[in-house]
Amino acid sequence: MQRGKKIEYDAIVVGSGASGGWACKRLAEAGLKVALLEAGKPQSDQNFSEHKPAFELKYRNRAAEIRKTRPVQSVFDVCNEYTADWFVNDLEEPYTTPKDQPFLWMGRLRVTGGRTNVWGRVSLRFSDWDLKAASHDGFGEDWPLSYKDLESYYDLVEKYVGITGMAEGLEHLPDGQFQPPMPMTCQETLVRNRVKEKLGRTVTLARSANLTRPQNGRGPCHYCGPCDRGCITHSYFNSVFTTVADALRTGNCTLISNAMAHKVLMEEQTNRASGVLYVDRNTKVTREIHARVVILCAQTQESTRILLNSATREQPNGLTNSSGALGHYLTAHVRSGGGNGELPAVGEQPTMGGPVKPVGIYVARFRNLKGQAPTKNFLRGFGYEGGSNVEFNWGAPGFGEAYKRALREPRVNFDLTGFGEVLPRWENRVEIDPNVKDIYGIPVLRIYM
Repeated sequence: MQRGKKIEYDAIVVGSGASGGWACKRLAEAGLKVALLEAGKPQSDQNFSEHKPAFELKYRNRAAEIRKTRPVQSVFDVCNEYTADWFVNDLEEPYTTPKDQPFLWMGRLRVTGGRTNVWGRVSLRFSDWDLKAASHDGFGEDWPLSYKDLESYYDLVEKYVGITGMAEGLEHLPDGQFQPPMPMTCQETLVRNRVKEKLGRTVTLARSANLTRPQNGRGPCHYCGPCDRGCITHSYFNSVFTTVADALRTGNCTLISNAMAHKVLMEEQTNRASGVLYVDRNTKVTREIHARVVILCAQTQESTRILLNSATREQPNGLTNSSGALGHYLTAHVRSGGGNGELPAVGEQPTMGGPVKPVGIYVARFRNLKGQAPTKNFLRGFGYEGGSNVEFNWGAPGFGEAYKRALREPRVNFDLTGFGEVLPRWENRVEIDPNVKDIYGIPVLRIYM
């Protein structure tokens, strides 16, 4: 292990994604000296490929090799031939599960910006129906914060990020600081109006972190389509060209790439964090870095892994774990259910090169709300995401000229997918697997879900 001279900072931030980027920006702009430890490689516009057609790729975006090295990550469809090297190699950095509890830990990135490189960008505010849910249905615990406590922070973040959306005036889906809304398609508008008329439910534009007007040197969305492959006009929110870039411009933030955080270092005399032990991904050399404050923003499971691996004589079960709850109550959101069908084209025609809207619609929660009888089969609520697109009639019959005419007949598909909540339960948890280490010698997580 290389110790050398202690490098002192005011704060170490582990992880450069959504939360880590914000932490670095706020601290560096306040004048603190910040070290940003990022497990992945640097990211830049040169790596973005949103305008690159599949025929320019070696395997036309059908590379089987990806499934060999990233069998879990490639289940997530945005891990493909364009972006595979942004994602963790599942063989080098595994995790384990019980045989009867398989779990897909997808979206593990190793590049500056983390999952903000490939996220779906839907940006909804929690309301007190989320934060104080236990008061409504008796399950679990209320958050110690209310919507009023968070509202001004939502405002600050949304004004900076840039969220396209429509105000709806719903208590359970609070409105935000929206940029002008992207237009809905004719079919989305038809569904919005019909659902409100027949069911009294709200179908709105999906509130998404895509710019519709210029902001802070970033251009508005130009409707090219594949946001998950990057954006050279910086039109969607990615921390690499927003919060992290702001932090670096201050001169107070140092980005240390390819730094796999292993554990938080503790000062024995004070029992306070004093730094981070990390492994250089390229050389496999272990290094220490020191600061007055350590902030873990390495993603839910990864931050928990670091805390569990940071056990000391005084805290043998991991840092911040005097209650024994660290790693327990693992939750996720459920993406399942829904449906699809065809709607009239109303004059729209398919095109291979036309604009592609990066957002669709969102159906706001409509169950277990004020004035409603509780639903018998489940607690809380759910929403739907979806939208429409005009396609060629790829299943057209015939040959020759007749086939060409039939192929051009528009087909409008409309789909909806349900998004729900996993309730917090003690048995859903992560722990350190003492028998398995990753390629860097760091014990891995065992996930029970």
